[in-house]
Amino acid sequence: MNTNTLSIPVRDNISLRFIQPNEAEALYALVDKNRAYLRKWLNLVDEQTGPEVSRENILKRIEEARAGKALDLGVSMDGKLIGSMGFNGIRASKRRAEIGYWLSKEYEGQGIMTDCVRALVDMGFRELKLHRIEIHCSTNNAKSAAIPEKLGFKLDGILRDDTFLYDHFESSNVYSMIENEWKHPKR
Repeated sequence: MNTNTLSIPVRDNISLRFIQPNEAEALYALVDKNRAYLRKWLNLVDEQTGPEVSRENILKRIEEARAGKALDLGVSMDGKLIGSMGFNGIRASKRRAEIGYWLSKEYEGQGIMTDCVRALVDMGFRELKLHRIEIHCSTNNAKSAAIPEKLGFKLDGILRDDTFLYDHFESSNVYSMIENEWKHPKR
């Protein structure tokens, strides 16, 4: 997989692509600007202490993609980084993966992440030949849960207190889509 040229079109001005090491400052600035907002749902935000940590994370993501273990991408609008998403864990031998995502607060409510997830799911079934794709999100995060629900994912169940988030536990909804259930969008 070419981590320099991979680009998944989402809308005319939005695409999914690898975040490059030279974008570490932009990624850190985006996380830092959204720190309080993201911290409500993501337990790794406090670890983002500067551009050098972002650069290390970017390099790790690229290596995981080359090894076929993950596919973490930036959400790019008109060339500007506005979020991150991807397959956090790819289990090729089981033909399954889990999607994670976040978007800068100023862009939420515009259907951007729903369209991004749709594009990634389509790529996962068509190109990665996955059989099952999962989305886990907090039972308290209605906005995040709305995405798999809009896309026709099935709620498999709830993992009780499965995530420790700074000072409390959160339970997660587990949604899944099986390849033969996916309605491939026209290209």
